[in-house]
Amino acid sequence: MIQFANEHTMPLVRQMWKTCFGDADDFLDILFKYKYRNENTLIYFDGDKAVASLQMLPYTMTFYGEEIPFAYLAGLCTLPEYRRRGYMDQLIHRAHYVIGERGIPLSVLVPAEDWLYGFYEKYGYEKVFEKGTVPLYPLKKILEDNPDITGAYKAYDALFRNKDFCVQKTFTDFKAIVEEQIIDGFPEKYDIAGMARIMDADYLYGLYSQKNSHTDMEIKDIRFLCRLLFGYKTDELDKPFRSLFPLHHPVMNQMLE
Repeated sequence: MIQFANEHTMPLVRQMWKTCFGDADDFLDILFKYKYRNENTLIYFDGDKAVASLQMLPYTMTFYGEEIPFAYLAGLCTLPEYRRRGYMDQLIHRAHYVIGERGIPLSVLVPAEDWLYGFYEKYGYEKVFEKGTVPLYPLKKILEDNPDITGAYKAYDALFRNKDFCVQKTFTDFKAIVEEQIIDGFPEKYDIAGMARIMDADYLYGLYSQKNSHTDMEIKDIRFLCRLLFGYKTDELDKPFRSLFPLHHPVMNQMLE
């Protein structure tokens, strides 16, 4: 049985996260303070026991010059003794239904291990974010140059706001990032690899078409369409795709990963 979390089951979600991922309480305090919401959290119950869960965290990204919402799937976990029973499969399908019902055109996730890329491909996800090799501009330097948190956010936001195909952060997101990095001692951060899944192909293709009005084609493979629309390594494709879908470099980082 799948249910949304509530004030009574939220502690169960937190304990599952800690059991499966081993994160410290200070990190979980930040996550559950700034990003966790019951209405964005699904729990699978085996009988009366909560055994698996995931969260659909709200973010936005720039996409062909427009800022669009997406759901960031995080905390996908199943208690060890309940794995290989198909519970996460059911949760992912339910999450996709919820995301679609909410009119959110895109879903994004970051596989915790390399083998999970193949696992998530079965659900329509395609790798479109590449791991960075150059450290991001140091957050510690931004805070030193801008002692006021509002000013610091403006400086931070300016680094990413005008980048297309880039995940954007709200002021609340920024405060969570700052608290996390203070705890971690301001380590170097990089862009992170990840996958996306198209939830509303017509809408996203429409944004592409507004900037590429000469293009009119039907692409039924949703994963391939995702790669094309994100411009992910399209220079490696054959014609006409590499000319119709320009190369882009999608950016995602500092997702409380």
